[in-house]
Amino acid sequence: MSRTIANKKERNGAIRPVSLALQAYQQIKRRIVTTALPPGAYLSEIQLSDELGIGRTPVHHALHRLAQESLVDILPRKGVIIRPISLDEIAQIIEARMINETHCAAQAAIRVTQSALDEPKRYLAEAAATLRSHGEVETLMALDCQFHAWIGRTAGNAVVANILGELQDRSSRFWFLSLSEKEYSVRVHEEHTTLLNAIAARDPKAAADAAKMHIESFRNRSSR
Repeated sequence: MSRTIANKKERNGAIRPVSLALQAYQQIKRRIVTTALPPGAYLSEIQLSDELGIGRTPVHHALHRLAQESLVDILPRKGVIIRPISLDEIAQIIEARMINETHCAAQAAIRVTQSALDEPKRYLAEAAATLRSHGEVETLMALDCQFHAWIGRTAGNAVVANILGELQDRSSRFWFLSLSEKEYSVRVHEEHTTLLNAIAARDPKAAADAAKMHIESFRNRSSR
């Protein structure tokens, strides 16, 4: 089997190969974040390879990358286990998000351009349409991650953006398990709208305050 397949288009229409290791990583990560592979479950490289139709070597590399992101633990002589979710971990993630996301929101408000606002507006419009229809949780979670990733990129610090992305992935598992009621999803959408309005107004303090309110809402909801 070829080590790469051409399934991702460049902006100019050319095809960019995506490695099998990246495919394995993306597919396994999606299953972990959406809890299709639940916290505490043991993973088999052989079984994952068979299910994904990808060789064991790319799956092996994918699992090691997920371990670096704290989504799985590799235990000597025992195998790979999906890291369980603990309230202590959630509290630590929230604390880290409070520092990083408020900073990114303020920086995004300083650096944003008018043309850059089209992207997050599209995410919010898609989320609103999803809420009006079936409110599919995985779609809403994906749009949530894209919205926050845009803020990280717009803030202009790639290192902080990467940290923010990892924190978002780790908190998304808990969100998917416990916080996916439509009422909460509607509230999240309203908070995202407030945050984007502050960024669009180029008001760093209002943007940081909106980000803080958004994270506090997550904290309050997760502590119930």
